[in-house]
Amino acid sequence: MIRQGFVVLSMLGLVGCAHFDSPNDPNFAPVMPEVRKPLTPDMGSIYHPGLGLSLYEDIKAHQIGDIITVIFNEKMDASKSADSKLKKESDATILNPTLLGTTADFSLPKQLPIPLSTTDNLNLATSIDAKREFKGEADAAQKNKLTGKITVMVTQVLPNGNLYVRGEKWININHGDEFIRVAGIVRPQDIHPDNTIESDRIADARISYSGRGSLTNTSKPGWITKIVSSSLWPL
Repeated sequence: MIRQGFVVLSMLGLVGCAHFDSPNDPNFAPVMPEVRKPLTPDMGSIYHPGLGLSLYEDIKAHQIGDIITVIFNEKMDASKSADSKLKKESDATILNPTLLGTTADFSLPKQLPIPLSTTDNLNLATSIDAKREFKGEADAAQKNKLTGKITVMVTQVLPNGNLYVRGEKWININHGDEFIRVAGIVRPQDIHPDNTIESDRIADARISYSGRGSLTNTSKPGWITKIVSSSLWPL
């Protein structure tokens, strides 16, 4: 019964740890642009107010369905070092008390297995000496770099004029798929005239680069290794 319960828990852990990425994720699905209706009824004229483009207006993305090219220039270098030391020494001495004008001492027979002084007398004087020392060191370093480009789509225009963009790119290489996903908020002022923007100008950015397939699976630990390496493992 215990073995069956362990198997069930292991399978649940396997299912919980598994993450299936799909190119048809609805969270990154493209959206259809909004159909702009003329501000005035169609009276047979070729020109419709509200649908024209000014000679001084650029073609940067500004509405739902427009696309923006994101240029990745992500580079992070983080390091952390900690060195802590703790040392404590204490020494306490309790002198032999004097009771009724006489130093408190007493004698014991030599037959008892107690080490006595040369005078075979014992007293209440006590000496305590304690030392404690702790030393800890920790070092951590991490480096990340991501370069490239991806074109994303405007999916929402916020009330303040900022644009929410998202998009993904899937590439099939031999026995596996490589994909990259981007989502975040963009200011129209940060978009360049060629309709590009750097990735570090995207607010609340969510950037994912991963893959799936046999090549990716060989670089990941198995589910038993994940369970043993978990912080919940008692050993």
